[in-house]
Amino acid sequence: MGFLLKEEKENLLIEYNLLREEIWERGYKTWVVNAILIIGSLLVAFAPTAESFPTPILSLVIIVAALILHATSERVKALSYSRLEEIAEKLRITGPRKMYESNIAGQWWYIARRNIAYVLLTILISIYLFLIFDNLYILAIIIVAGLLSIFIKEESVHMRREIAKVRAL
Repeated sequence: MGFLLKEEKENLLIEYNLLREEIWERGYKTWVVNAILIIGSLLVAFAPTAESFPTPILSLVIIVAALILHATSERVKALSYSRLEEIAEKLRITGPRKMYESNIAGQWWYIARRNIAYVLLTILISIYLFLIFDNLYILAIIIVAGLLSIFIKEESVHMRREIAKVRAL
């Protein structure tokens, strides 16, 4: 970490603020679109239609689209946060990271907050598959598989955090 010229510092600060704003806006827009998709899928699934029209399949497609949107938005957000942390390190902005590491990361409520969308989407996918196949085993298998994948995802996040702590020492 070398000395930054005034212009470099100003440019990094502008980029830092733009990234923060972009992350917030992307998260907000993703939740709004997903809320619309979830409500739409529920309306489609339980709307009276002709018997030949596959409403549960359409609902499933809508929910899978919401899942893909959410997962890819989370990935883009992670990449943006990575760049944000690089900039913060160069500018010696340590407050937000210290607060996150000491008060937020690893807390049960934060893990629940971060994964509530995945749980909701898993439940909806399993319900729609149940409506398609009329089989309780499929319902249970999809719920268990979804919750297991969330657990594995969280464990990998935890392991990466621990590895980063070890490397920092």
